[in-house]
Amino acid sequence: MNFFNRVTRLTECVTIQFFYIMFITVIINILLRYLFNINYIFLQELVMYMHAFIFLFGISICLKEDTHVRIDIFSSKLSLGYRKLVDQIGLIIFIIPFCLFVIYESTSMITRSWAMLEGSSEPGGLPIVFILKSSIYLFSFLIFIQAINKVFNKR
Repeated sequence: MNFFNRVTRLTECVTIQFFYIMFITVIINILLRYLFNINYIFLQELVMYMHAFIFLFGISICLKEDTHVRIDIFSSKLSLGYRKLVDQIGLIIFIIPFCLFVIYESTSMITRSWAMLEGSSEPGGLPIVFILKSSIYLFSFLIFIQAINKVFNKR
């Protein structure tokens, strides 16, 4: 199994675990709120974090599986060869530079967040906002390696 497949498999497993954590946390939050009239901010933020992680990491899985959104009006009329060519051009001209741009632009925000170990602005919130912001790097990295794999993999 090559590097790209191992990263994809790990990403899928982590994303699934985040979904389970989010689901269980939502159930706990609902039970606490409506049965016991107890509300914990950190539980609400944990759900928000898990949702962000699922979305950010799931995008690379969608790219690998070709389940991402396309303009079907145009792509359905193209032959398979032209569709692959358009995909290759899109990866090289749009996706790869986008990933590099996101990494470049988010660096100062993420380093500031780590320097001060940024926490939630809400009382009782999670003290790990710097980890949430760091997921932007991971998001970009995962999409970047999927794009590189698709560009050089001729399947």
